[in-house]
Amino acid sequence: MVQPAADEAGRRVYLDIEFGYVYGTCRAVMMPIEIGAVLYRPEDDSVRYVGEQFCYDIDVEIWKKVTDECGKTVGVATTVANMGRGEYGMPYDHSYRSPGDGVYTAKATAKKAFADLRLFMESVVSPVDAPAIVVFAASMEKRAFRAAGFSLDGCMLVDLQREIRRHFKMKQVLSLDRLARLIDFSADGSAVASTHFRYPVPREYRHLLAAHRGMGDAVRTFLLAREFRENLPHLEERIRALMKSCEGEEGGCRNGSAGNATDGTAGT
Repeated sequence: MVQPAADEAGRRVYLDIEFGYVYGTCRAVMMPIEIGAVLYRPEDDSVRYVGEQFCYDIDVEIWKKVTDECGKTVGVATTVANMGRGEYGMPYDHSYRSPGDGVYTAKATAKKAFADLRLFMESVVSPVDAPAIVVFAASMEKRAFRAAGFSLDGCMLVDLQREIRRHFKMKQVLSLDRLARLIDFSADGSAVASTHFRYPVPREYRHLLAAHRGMGDAVRTFLLAREFRENLPHLEERIRALMKSCEGEEGGCRNGSAGNATDGTAGT
């Protein structure tokens, strides 16, 4: 069960998992391909970045949202990648079907990737010091944890997208892309920042900070949560203004263009 955030000063893990459908399986097989996490200690205002790519020699579909200058989703771009071979941006053919025992092989590979996910989660979540795990849109992560056999017992899973929707009493949810713009998110190569916060990023993670990457979305979720919990009046002013402007748009926020509960679909 997704629980609301508590106000305790405990450790928090801000997490994003990116997924890919195995190419040619008609979306019958999905697997984690990348994960990023920001581990935050409020007692000394310190952060630690942890990430991993699940690299297997199998072709996966990368579904990436296309947004306009306001962060509004206007379409989806699809390519094919093979992370085991380091091949990206290959053309996608919607009519392609995996030959022979391709689906069986895909399921076996996906099982290995989910096992890797379980090991990653066990490395960042200690049973002795169980943190709150904060994600943006929890449905995909909950499915992934079940498939990986990772137990959330003792942890509080916080859905930040749901929290924001509930606080502002919105009929629809706002996407992470839009909210990131509202908090002035930026990644300048050596640091990430929002309106009121700025944190350095180690060199080995700086190339992973793009939107719709595991680390990039984990960082955006982290800074959005800080702004939401610690600078709510400023964020509320911006969100109210956005909601008001969307009322006059065709298919605007109140009609669903702001996002949906499955933000965080397969892709990077």
